[in-house]
Amino acid sequence: MRKLPPLKALHAFEAAARHESVTKAAAELNVSHSAISQQIKILEQHFNQKLFQKKGNGIELTPKARNFLKDVTESLDQIAVASENLSISNVVNRISVNATPTFSVQWLVPRVAEFQRQFPRIEVRTETSTTDLLGKDHDTSDVIIRRFPMKRTGMECTRILDDITVAVAAPSLLETVALAEPADLLRFKLLHIKSRISAWPNWFRKAGIETSQTLSGQIFDHIFLGLASARSGAGICLCPRVLVEDELKSGRLVELFPELYVVGPGFYALYDTKSRNLRNVQRLIDWLKHDATGGPLSSQDVEWELYT
Repeated sequence: MRKLPPLKALHAFEAAARHESVTKAAAELNVSHSAISQQIKILEQHFNQKLFQKKGNGIELTPKARNFLKDVTESLDQIAVASENLSISNVVNRISVNATPTFSVQWLVPRVAEFQRQFPRIEVRTETSTTDLLGKDHDTSDVIIRRFPMKRTGMECTRILDDITVAVAAPSLLETVALAEPADLLRFKLLHIKSRISAWPNWFRKAGIETSQTLSGQIFDHIFLGLASARSGAGICLCPRVLVEDELKSGRLVELFPELYVVGPGFYALYDTKSRNLRNVQRLIDWLKHDATGGPLSSQDVEWELYT
């Protein structure tokens, strides 16, 4: 059982502290001046210490209360966000998509932005997970995208993207060294991703080169961090080609030995087939699939029946 101070008193305390005024706090919360003062008194009795002190015509927090305010504000903000998410969870023109940070940054977000420009009445919310594992915290997501097929009762999994892993580097890294064969890459710093720690040994094995299973080099928690390091010229990174299409086109990164690549299972989308939002979810997935294979659809390309 949680031992919490009176929540009504916390609300009054936060408003008074933010405004440094009991009068302004009362106006914001639409209560009387004395009601705010009474709630502050209740909270001070709960903690057995003063929380405010006089400051001219207003008030200010005591040093200890100032630290307390920071935690209270963050907690109230989290409650507000959670309340909003709950209130909109059954609104059928909103779609929540859960993906890993790298996939979201490098591929998903730009395509979602274009989708919403074409279909402004649908709101797509992108959420990220630091792990590929599926947990109960994903139960509220309309679409879950991962780099492998997924199974859940009552849900359907569909493949949306190829997963072809390639070696990439910044042009500046290669200016003084000629690459004649794949083994030459061992002369460079290799960048590793913690969740894909066997990627480089697998790539070299594909090239017919046996290496240690634990190659030296910097290890990153996420692919996008490894890519940022690669763009700076710090080393060579392995990543899915679809995540660096823009960098390859612009020349910020170059693909090394394009004939050598490792094929993975692909990127998949998991969604609830019984969702009230199913039609809009399927339209978004179709959009992402089409973008991956032949350019984005337009609003004129689909039979459009938006639920509101």
